[in-house]
Amino acid sequence: MKHFKTAVIILCIIALAVGSAAFVLTDRTPLPEKREVLVENEPEANELREFEEVNGVGGIRFYIQSPKKEVLQTVPVSQFGAAPGEKDNTEALNSAFAYCRDNPGIHLMFDKGVYYVAGALLLEGIKDACIDSNGATILYSHGSSLFTLRQCECVEVRGLTYEWDWDEIPLSAYARAVDVEGEKYTLDFIFDSPEYAREDMLYAVSQCDPDTRTYGAKGTYIESYEGQNPDVIKKVTKIGDNTLRVVHNGAWAHFGGNSYILRSTAYGGSLIDVYGQCRDITLDSLNLYGGTGMGIIVGERTSHFILRNIFIGPDPEKPDHLTSLDADAVHISDSDGCFLIENCDFSRQGDDDININSGIGLIRSVSGRTVVFEADGSMNVDPGETVVFRDKSFNLTDITAVAEICGSTEDGYREVTFSDDLPAEIGEGCFLFNRDNTGGNYVIRNNRFHEHRARGLLLQTSNGLVENNVFYKTTHNAIKIVMDINGVWHEGTGADNITVRNNKFIECSVIGTEVIEVGTKLLEKSNHSYAFTNIFIENNEFTDLCGNLMVVNNVNNFVFRNNTVTLGDAFRYDIGKGRSYFLADCVNVEISGNTFTDVSPLSLTHIARSNSPAVWFRVNAAILRGKDGAK
Repeated sequence: MKHFKTAVIILCIIALAVGSAAFVLTDRTPLPEKREVLVENEPEANELREFEEVNGVGGIRFYIQSPKKEVLQTVPVSQFGAAPGEKDNTEALNSAFAYCRDNPGIHLMFDKGVYYVAGALLLEGIKDACIDSNGATILYSHGSSLFTLRQCECVEVRGLTYEWDWDEIPLSAYARAVDVEGEKYTLDFIFDSPEYAREDMLYAVSQCDPDTRTYGAKGTYIESYEGQNPDVIKKVTKIGDNTLRVVHNGAWAHFGGNSYILRSTAYGGSLIDVYGQCRDITLDSLNLYGGTGMGIIVGERTSHFILRNIFIGPDPEKPDHLTSLDADAVHISDSDGCFLIENCDFSRQGDDDININSGIGLIRSVSGRTVVFEADGSMNVDPGETVVFRDKSFNLTDITAVAEICGSTEDGYREVTFSDDLPAEIGEGCFLFNRDNTGGNYVIRNNRFHEHRARGLLLQTSNGLVENNVFYKTTHNAIKIVMDINGVWHEGTGADNITVRNNKFIECSVIGTEVIEVGTKLLEKSNHSYAFTNIFIENNEFTDLCGNLMVVNNVNNFVFRNNTVTLGDAFRYDIGKGRSYFLADCVNVEISGNTFTDVSPLSLTHIARSNSPAVWFRVNAAILRGKDGAK
């Protein structure tokens, strides 16, 4: 051990010397230029409205208006025939919402109780209104979008509880998988709740922690979706009140001996949609106890909205309900940004806590003024809007073009004809996105994100402030700043000016992925751009790490400053535990003022790794000099 420590010290001294030389000799990439930030003026006075000022990162300021409830006219939903105990309140509630549309200035009140709805609820064209639950619950089993706000302005929805009808279709169950002795490719799934031992509960199978029965088994990850692997299950037989015997094709040969959360659906619609250029929307004090897909989707150029005091999780009074939603808690895409998410509690859902992205297109062909490109529904361009281009390496160009005709091709690609011919350098493999629709300017604060299947926050747009949140037992990354194109989704146009500060990360990334990841993924490969600029991770606490602390790439100006890192003993020791990796396309890195509470200064865990020697030498030379940083 003594010789090993000596070798480490010698290695570090060499790194110091070479790093200093590299620092002098390397032609440094300049820091990104500062960009102008949004500073809005106060809204004009309106007797039906009040407003809230939101201050974001770097001096950003915007205002969100809400209805002034004390001056609105109170109208009960019972006036339209809606009442607890009715067989189906869909038509009556939609009549009440239509009345709000035709009569701005309404405070629509529910009576306390449970309202069953069998269809979709639509709030369209409503202005200056508050939809107030008075403690009511909406019980539903509608599979597509349930509650849609479209083309609304200055509307608040508050206090409602949304409960999935588990008697109609259970969402999930807990079961242990046991290999059947003497039977090839055969498993018994033994359910704790016999009423959930149904064949349709095998649609999604995700390994879980057997002690807490929450997503994420420590250091391991086993999962299967019927939609991704439709031929896995060959035969299912119910051999007891609580046991399903499954014959598979061999893909589940390693499933035995583990515990699982089983689900009947995944990505099967959404609970609340906010679409159609809504503006000044407040969702406050809502409980989302269950659904077959996303919880809240915001898109179609919606801007200036608040999500506050929202609870997404299983019904606390029903302990056998182990999951909440089957996909993201909140998905913000194709929006115009300017939003606040605060004082929320998200857990037990089947995908990410919050995914913020703007759509991007991958160009397939260019002919004169016409571009054919591949994109998903988050990439929208209308005639008259301006498109910006990135080159094949995802570097931002100064080339813009105005859309003239927008449509689709016969083979399912998107097509835009511009007002002028495009330069020759724009061709197949380049990228395009809508300049006016990038979904930035947001604050996420004072929330709790925990014990769900996927990532905490996906931050793929600019000008974001993430502060004073608690991340606990996320299965994958707690925070992921990414541009991700995989042929199914096309998310992220590159991001600038994101600050993550004063948060707590506890036992995050339990399957062993890094707590924070920054980088690009173009068909699962990183490119060589600086897609992200000015990313600051400051004054956070990281406790009980399973694997890497960070993997960072494609950033110009990354700062990790004044953070406290405690490896802890919640997970087994690993040489990479708490280590940070800076990849080749990462420049202007600063690591300074951080405290590593339970590792020595010369620990290999403390030392950052990089496939860019200049970055590796600069970072580690600075650590040895006692500055704990590099630029």
